[in-house]
Amino acid sequence: MRPGGRALVAAVLAGLVVGAAAMSPEDALKSPACLAARERLDATMAEQKPDIVLLRAARQRAARACFRAEADAPPPSRAERPLVLLPPAGMPAPPAAPTAPTTTAPTRPQPPQVARCDAGGCWDSQGQRLNRAGGQLVNPQGQLCTQQGTVLSCP
Repeated sequence: MRPGGRALVAAVLAGLVVGAAAMSPEDALKSPACLAARERLDATMAEQKPDIVLLRAARQRAARACFRAEADAPPPSRAERPLVLLPPAGMPAPPAAPTAPTTTAPTRPQPPQVARCDAGGCWDSQGQRLNRAGGQLVNPQGQLCTQQGTVLSCP
């Protein structure tokens, strides 16, 4: 290579690096390298059962070409993970931190409803047998129940 050729190559490479750094995100998405990487990624994804290794590689190429970033961030290193301290064996665990009270309204229990009846009484929606005593129904605790439609009221 000629002595001046090295300087020319260095200047061209520096211009490419500066030009690539100054390229806006929209220009990067329209670059030939990005379009080619996206076409390869689309072709890989269009396969019936794409190979996961090939799919990840195509995603990485597209991310680098279009966004100059990694597609799949590596898992955090051991130093970045939070430290979890466990109590020594035989020692009770520390009390749990108090939780904030819930803001949902408490649900009222639904009154039992008549599920099906026969000549001797009825079954309610909670699975209890109510025996017929005259025109009234008696629950297993011996209380008289009144029936309004399918809803039962046993005081």
